[in-house]
Amino acid sequence: MGKYPPTQAGLAAMLQASGITLSDAQLGQLWQYHQLLHARNDDGDLTRLRAFDTMVSLHYVDCLLVAQKLAGRLPSPLLDIGSGAGLPGIPLKIGSPATTVICNEMRAKRIAFIDESIQTCGLQGISTWHATLGHHFDDAVGGVITRAFEKIPVTLTRVRRMVQPGGLAIFMKGPNCDDEIAEAQRAFGTSWALRDDLAYDIPFTTHRRRLVTFERLRDPTEVQRRKTRHIESGSNDAMRTWRDLLTGKGIRKHGLAIVAGSKLVPEVLRDYGHVCVELLVPLGTEHVIPEAAEELPVALLAPELFRELDQFGTKGPLVVVRAPPPRPWPGTLLGATLAVPFQDPENVGAVLRSAAALGVREVVLTREAASPYHPKAVRSGGLAAWRLNLWSSAGVAEVAAAVPSEQLVALSAEGTALQHFVFPDDFLLLPGLEGPGLPADLRAQAVSIGMADGNESLNGPVAVAVALFRWGSQESE
Repeated sequence: MGKYPPTQAGLAAMLQASGITLSDAQLGQLWQYHQLLHARNDDGDLTRLRAFDTMVSLHYVDCLLVAQKLAGRLPSPLLDIGSGAGLPGIPLKIGSPATTVICNEMRAKRIAFIDESIQTCGLQGISTWHATLGHHFDDAVGGVITRAFEKIPVTLTRVRRMVQPGGLAIFMKGPNCDDEIAEAQRAFGTSWALRDDLAYDIPFTTHRRRLVTFERLRDPTEVQRRKTRHIESGSNDAMRTWRDLLTGKGIRKHGLAIVAGSKLVPEVLRDYGHVCVELLVPLGTEHVIPEAAEELPVALLAPELFRELDQFGTKGPLVVVRAPPPRPWPGTLLGATLAVPFQDPENVGAVLRSAAALGVREVVLTREAASPYHPKAVRSGGLAAWRLNLWSSAGVAEVAAAVPSEQLVALSAEGTALQHFVFPDDFLLLPGLEGPGLPADLRAQAVSIGMADGNESLNGPVAVAVALFRWGSQESE
């Protein structure tokens, strides 16, 4: 390394020889900073470098080259993480006066030195933040910069909440950082993109550098980018409502339901986004599934509250959806109309699923029926309740009485064998309740499904599925 006199003129000459040009005013500020750094470094706590030419090359030139290499793309405000004695923040501020700089440092002595340097050099638009970098930094910044502070993936994790989309994370690294870059790309492929990886030497030294920049992407799956609320009390009004949705009565009261499951949740978000009200996830969740619309609010629940709502232990997100009450049935028959009297929500879900799969679109829920939006019904029936036209009606006997006898197809163990029955063009298929089955007066004219000897009856949803399959086969003949 060549020798330059430890003067302001020597500083100017060394900068110019390194390809860096400063105005007289900027040069004066940098010289003031250098003198103060040299004077306050008796114990070596501010910098281990003491020789003039070494300090110029490995501190000031090293920092000022960043702005030169980025060619006007230095972000603002720029947060200098682990600034130490104000490096690179203060030289960058001097070299790029229009850039707002925040120097972050956890050690009080170094913060005091940075504050003194700012005042001594007469710098404007630069401040300090005395803290360990964490999630409590609430201000948004245009970018961050670190100089040999920590591994790239660690910093990207720390700063993801404060760097806005389009902002930069700038890393002043040594030459051997390929593994860090690769790890960051694997871990943050949707939220950060590698923009620069510039290798260069510091003039007059044997030191090699890599200037690595990552750009913050707009990632709609990040919880922090969305409208959120935190629910940590079981007495919270929202939690009380969601708890109600675990029962049919609560579903009818609020007109809402909860969808759970690794298959159903993405499906309802993707195909029925218009009925989705809010996504429920445990506290600590950082990303939502990509099917969740950007405008969908997210509720972050304390783990014990989330487990209370996650009845089936899916451990995945839950979706609160609108569950419109079935409209009163006008008595119209259009092709195959299914009446559902089942009181077990799992049976309701199963029969709705079969009906949707076998071509039925009109479903009449009798007074006896469980809610088609009950969690157990949705678990067994999927999203069939939202795919079908649901109607409400009176009880089984009243529904049967409202339909002309030639259009009523009741299912029972007695009656005409299904294989010999011809379905009308328009009809109401009516199975019996679990246990008691159909009223006695309907059994004689019912349709039956033949079974092996020793078997009394089929499960209700299975009987309906068999009958509808037979109807579909007849339609295609």
